Amino acid sequence: MSVSALASVDYSRYFTLLRDGLSVPAVFLVRDLVGNVVAESSGAGTGQADAWCSACVSCPQSDMTAERTLLVGQDAANICYSLPLYSTADEFIGTLSAVISAELASTPGLSAGQVERVLAPVVTVVEQELRLTLELDSMARELAGRYEELNLVYENSEDDSLKGLETETHNRLVEDYVDYLGVDLVAIVFPGQDRIFCATGNDDPIEKPYELVRLVAEKYLPLARQHGSVLLVNDLNDAAVSELGIEIPYKVLAAPVQNNRDEVEGVLICMNHLYRTDFYNSDKNLLTVMAKKVAKVLHANYDSLTGLNNQAVFDSILLRALDSAKEQGLFHCLLNIDLGNVRVVNDSHGREAGDAAIRHVAQIIKRKLRNTDSVAYLGEGHYGILLEHCHLEQGERVAGNLRDLVADNPLDWKGKTIELEISLGLAQIEPHTDSVDDAVEAAEIARNSAKQLGHGQIQVFRQGDSGLVDHKQRLKWVARIREAMRENRFRVYCQTIKSTRPGAEHYHFEVLLRLVDVDGDVVSPAEFIPPAEQFNLMPMLDRWVIDSTFSILSEAGYCQTPGEGMVSINLSGQSLGDWELPDYISRKTDEYGIDPGSVCYEITETVAFRDSEQAVQTMYAIKALGCYLSLDDFGAGLSSFTYLKDLPVDYLKIDGSFIRAILDDKVAHAMVASINQIGHVMDLKTVAEFVENDALAERLVAMGIDYLQGYAIARPIPLEEYLDELDAGESLSAGKAS
Repeated sequence: MSVSALASVDYSRYFTLLRDGLSVPAVFLVRDLVGNVVAESSGAGTGQADAWCSACVSCPQSDMTAERTLLVGQDAANICYSLPLYSTADEFIGTLSAVISAELASTPGLSAGQVERVLAPVVTVVEQELRLTLELDSMARELAGRYEELNLVYENSEDDSLKGLETETHNRLVEDYVDYLGVDLVAIVFPGQDRIFCATGNDDPIEKPYELVRLVAEKYLPLARQHGSVLLVNDLNDAAVSELGIEIPYKVLAAPVQNNRDEVEGVLICMNHLYRTDFYNSDKNLLTVMAKKVAKVLHANYDSLTGLNNQAVFDSILLRALDSAKEQGLFHCLLNIDLGNVRVVNDSHGREAGDAAIRHVAQIIKRKLRNTDSVAYLGEGHYGILLEHCHLEQGERVAGNLRDLVADNPLDWKGKTIELEISLGLAQIEPHTDSVDDAVEAAEIARNSAKQLGHGQIQVFRQGDSGLVDHKQRLKWVARIREAMRENRFRVYCQTIKSTRPGAEHYHFEVLLRLVDVDGDVVSPAEFIPPAEQFNLMPMLDRWVIDSTFSILSEAGYCQTPGEGMVSINLSGQSLGDWELPDYISRKTDEYGIDPGSVCYEITETVAFRDSEQAVQTMYAIKALGCYLSLDDFGAGLSSFTYLKDLPVDYLKIDGSFIRAILDDKVAHAMVASINQIGHVMDLKTVAEFVENDALAERLVAMGIDYLQGYAIARPIPLEEYLDELDAGESLSAGKAS
């Protein structure tokens, strides 16, 4: 054994045991076979070891034998007691010593025999640790050697080639493993997904391999998830056999395969006939390495939730389909499916139920398709299907069957029946299709059109359909929005909200989002908000507005002191469905030092009442942070005041369609007056928006409206400019048109 191995042991705990065992103070040393100090207990450093006593040097180490003899060295001041250390039965490697002053050594009851009885058990334990270190070093060297060999197996399965089709990569791996390991069978099994990849040796085939490995995987998987350990069975009498609960007439080695969430999802299995050589610990280590490679393939190719192909693999499948269409004149059908109520399932039953619904639909789709068809999970409740050698008419029939199967097979979740519905869009991949992107875009357009018509609908993309073409234009807006976000071309504007009460001096404004195009022109929200809503981009935009607004306010020193002013920020219906939004608001409020009572979040009436349960829960969570809430566009949906009393709002913002008409329309006037009166009875402040002239402003003031907003009060301007005007002491109606 080398000195480095001897020095690899942590002796501090052993020195503590020795110190507690002796009745007198002592210094403890570990020396190698030539007398060099490897470790010492004084804390002074090994360089001073010889200075403690020449007695240490006088211990005769060169004559050590396998006989366990206490050696004693002495000088005028100290006595050194030493026991030899052996790595094997006859390999001397050093000594463990106790150095005691000559004066203390004469203490009554202290003898060489007593010192030996204290040293001996510690020597035994140290030797065991040293031998274990040797064994581990040997295993590491062996594994390193085999790992280098294994790299040769992986030459054809590096990162780029891992992104193959479903069967190709895993089949290649099991075939390589069989050849390299020289075993009778190698299998990769995903029991929950009913997927097995198996390869067998040619000498003595294992009977019914698929049935066998499926059984082993199903029995072993719970143990792997609980302990994470590798299974090794060389004999029917092994303890692992009884733990599994099945008798396996083969030698078995199995390792867990983890998905990208570190969950055990599958099993890598090796099998040999009983007459073959046993599996050893080095084999366990090697199989663990191999299982990690399988997991890497899994991460590269498959969606961990459903076991279906992921987006990258599906793209390669579509590219092959397009090549075959162009080269051979073939027609394929592309389906894009939306599980529309998965968010409702998440909200009503929890995320675990939502995941179960996604998996449930995935299994229905897989069972329905031909072996030549391909399906992938694309995220957010969306699935992609390629129907090879299929025209749109045939694709419509398949889509209809899938829709009916999903509707007829609800999810059974913890004793509850959850109804599921899908919307489907179809597009053709044909010889004249320009690109995969065009086909995917067409299917997505059709899917979104079907979704807008209601769950369970099917839409087919056909060139020249004006509705679908309009939808395509909105898709282009999505790209423009994402591009503007990347290039930081969104801007925060604001518009004054003016109090009608005399003496109200604090600032109050609403934040507005604007987009600046590549030419520097400001784009109206009416152009980019509808496509952002349609394609679920509003949560991203809402969070950007919150972060940007708070950053600007914090830098300028506003909205940080209670009672100094108020900023209103709009929240979309999609954001209200985000359970994490209140936590995000809380983090950003703390990050920028914003007073929660200086912020009011505006929610439209239709959003609040359309998804009332989720919306109300989110609203209450925001309210609990100390923020204010405003119900925007009130009256537009003619909602009942009965619902209003259950909402934690502080402001009612009366819809502008009524405000504009109060001078000429008695009904509109009465509606505004009624909303204002009932709002005040409920202790709510009222805000009139779209106040576009002085006559409207005067009438609203006379009616008792609390706040006015519109061009007659102030035009929207950049937030930084508004704050600069406040700093300059200008009118709180900053931005008013002259």
